[in-house]
Amino acid sequence: MDHTEILRLEQLAVKQMNGSLNPLSAPSRDVTGLEAMLDYAIVEGAQLRLPLFVCLLRLARMALREESEKLQERMAETHS
Repeated sequence: MDHTEILRLEQLAVKQMNGSLNPLSAPSRDVTGLEAMLDYAIVEGAQLRLPLFVCLLRLARMALREESEKLQERMAETHS
């Protein structure tokens, strides 16, 4: 992931916080982008042989996935 992709993800997060994006579609894109960033950092950390860093990133990725699933469940409940 290069710097332009990271900048684009940051801009997307700012737009979402300002309410300029559809709140129903933005979280899935944000989560996908964050997961990609975490995956990239995990690979880089593994190559640099930083096991604690990699462990923390994996925990962050799991927490992100759990929160995303909870959000999707809540959204499904409110729309049914």
